[in-house]
Amino acid sequence: MTITDWIQAISMVVLAIITGIYAWRTHVMSKAAREQADASMTMAEQMRKQRYSESLPLLIPTVTKNWNTQGLKSNEIPYEYLQTGIGIKVVWRNVGKGTAINSRFSFWSAPTSSGKANFFPPSESGTLEVGGKKEVDYSELLDESQLRDIPQGYHPHLLAEYQDIYERRITTVQKFRIDEQNKRAFLGELYFTIDGKRLGEEVIRHD
Repeated sequence: MTITDWIQAISMVVLAIITGIYAWRTHVMSKAAREQADASMTMAEQMRKQRYSESLPLLIPTVTKNWNTQGLKSNEIPYEYLQTGIGIKVVWRNVGKGTAINSRFSFWSAPTSSGKANFFPPSESGTLEVGGKKEVDYSELLDESQLRDIPQGYHPHLLAEYQDIYERRITTVQKFRIDEQNKRAFLGELYFTIDGKRLGEEVIRHD
């Protein structure tokens, strides 16, 4: 090989080494950049969830006992009350960390003798601040009730629909458990949804 050939060969080797070093450094830097971007996205998601959780309202119902409790269990409600709405008074409390906006409350009764259910349409209450409460007395709303056909898989229930400051749609559902054979009614499960998705898999059971 001539000197020129040797120079060209050495130049090719040097160029290959430099290209390899550049490619390796680019890969390392790209990997680091990707990891940093992933870490930033994870942190942003955690901050978003924390921000949302710190402003989440949660409305919890308490059915006040306006009846003689003798012979009834602690979680039992007179069946005829749950059929008609008479004697059903509910206090909704905001136990969450944020304000509940555009709160609306409705009630589906136990099946009546006609095979239908009394539906008490939503009543507006506006805003419930943290720690605030709203009382709904269905004995006073009997004229507003409507008889509705019972859908498949029906459970009588209380329903609260509201929003948070980020306009997420939140619901609280308090079901009632019915013993049709013995005509008895009990508090059932309580759960929440956010934008149509159930909040975790956790439910509060009274039975």
